[in-house]
Amino acid sequence: MPHFHTGLVYLSYANMLAILPVLLLALSSSVISSPLDLEERATGGYIQNPSGTASFTYYSGCGSPACGIAASSGYTAAISQLAFGSTPGSGAGDACGRCFSLTGQADPYSPSYTGPFHSIVVKVTDMCPVSGNSVWCGQTVANPENQYQKPVHFDLCQDTGASNVFFPSGHGALTGTYTEVPCSQWSGHDGSPLWTGACLSGETAPIWPSTGCGNKGRFKWMWLIQQTNVIFSVAIVMMVQISAGQDSFKQNEFNQEH
Repeated sequence: MPHFHTGLVYLSYANMLAILPVLLLALSSSVISSPLDLEERATGGYIQNPSGTASFTYYSGCGSPACGIAASSGYTAAISQLAFGSTPGSGAGDACGRCFSLTGQADPYSPSYTGPFHSIVVKVTDMCPVSGNSVWCGQTVANPENQYQKPVHFDLCQDTGASNVFFPSGHGALTGTYTEVPCSQWSGHDGSPLWTGACLSGETAPIWPSTGCGNKGRFKWMWLIQQTNVIFSVAIVMMVQISAGQDSFKQNEFNQEH
């Protein structure tokens, strides 16, 4: 019986076939156990709460969001910098990929208006920076509320239709409440297969901010996909080498017999 040389160990083809499933299981287990342990959310300069009061406006030109990936459909929004988890030009923040239910309650410019108001579920794909938006998104650690006494601001994307659904006719600025919800309640579709890693199934508001499905989770899912490809590549190479060795062994047996 021929043997296969693997570094310092010689293995027979039978042994190689026997350990192949074990090797693949070990590799896949190490891949699955590590990257899904998401890191802590943003700290040191950011305030992230799963629910509370908020202010709402809308904007257009949402095609290049700070999160790096735009949803192909569904309602999206930018969130104020203090809750976003990053600074302008520093990449995606921990709020990326999170879904929130927003409910309007009042128009700060028309206090006598009593509704009707609406609710909507949006996914965060962008940031509303402090610079240039101090009235709505000027919250800081030292002064955690904007000029309307709201700790969080959502700027709804007009391009995705969110503003048309949420704002009553003739009203473009509201205050109200927000609550983080599982993204299963969001009606849209992600713009990239990698983006789904930004919001893990089963994620709920109570586990934020200590753990959840932020930007760090998305990059770990990308690592998971890469490692999975490595596993299958190793398996294919091993099977090809085993097959080639078996063919060579059969040819040698044939030559010896003839």
